Amino acid sequence: VGPNAVLALKREGYRKRDVSFTDTLEIFRSAGIRRVLQNHLLSGLGEMKNSLCKSGYLRRVQKYCPSLTVNDLQPWPAGVRAQAVSPDGKLIDDFLFVTTPRSIHTCNAPSPAATSAIPIGAHIVSKVQALRASQSNPGRTLRAARSVDALHAAFTR
Repeated sequence: VGPNAVLALKREGYRKRDVSFTDTLEIFRSAGIRRVLQNHLLSGLGEMKNSLCKSGYLRRVQKYCPSLTVNDLQPWPAGVRAQAVSPDGKLIDDFLFVTTPRSIHTCNAPSPAATSAIPIGAHIVSKVQALRASQSNPGRTLRAARSVDALHAAFTR
């Protein structure tokens, strides 16, 4: 059963007891996070409680598999899943690309981004090519960009 996801109170906090006062303050300064908490506080607190309390988690999973017992639940090392949040409190569940005159930033790459790395790379290259084509001196910026075919060939050898 699992995994569940809860808000980590430390950047790269893999253990339940990992808490950083500085990181926690930064998290709660975000207007987007405050809106997420406002809209989902009870379910978020429930997820946190169930990640700390086996019996609470067991009650939830027994709705789907009544024969499970507390002995069936084993702890497992945590992973970290970054979640982008918009300023208005919406969870950004898709790729988010921000383009400036000289660069393209991948601001959100949701799981399983690695599984789709080649198509994502091809998409980014096409964005780079469009950016280069729109510039008056494209050779000066983004010189290292490759064609979609070259990128695909590099990963399929």
